[in-house]
Amino acid sequence: MKIAKRKDRKALPLENCHGGEGTLFCDSLLDNFASEKFTLMHSDLMPAGTSIGVHPHDGEEIYYLSDGKGILTYDGTEYIMDVGDISLCKAGHSHGFKATEDSILIVVG
Repeated sequence: MKIAKRKDRKALPLENCHGGEGTLFCDSLLDNFASEKFTLMHSDLMPAGTSIGVHPHDGEEIYYLSDGKGILTYDGTEYIMDVGDISLCKAGHSHGFKATEDSILIVVG
């Protein structure tokens, strides 16, 4: 078993994620883990107005909004996301997210 302590990780700034607007702060949660099932998991601190641009997927990806509020775009349709909402983007589809309030978005793929 391995535990990664929050104090030992640093969120890194990421500008214009997937062509989005502004700078989000990405805390990669799987660094130093050798997972056989999960390729990525990160917590993105997104100030209001910051976005992850709409992008296509070859595999599945989950967005879980743990704090704040925003707009999810899935295959061209917009949906309001509130705290606790979760979305699944399946292979062959596209999604993006815009924070309308300061938000924390957990991304798993």
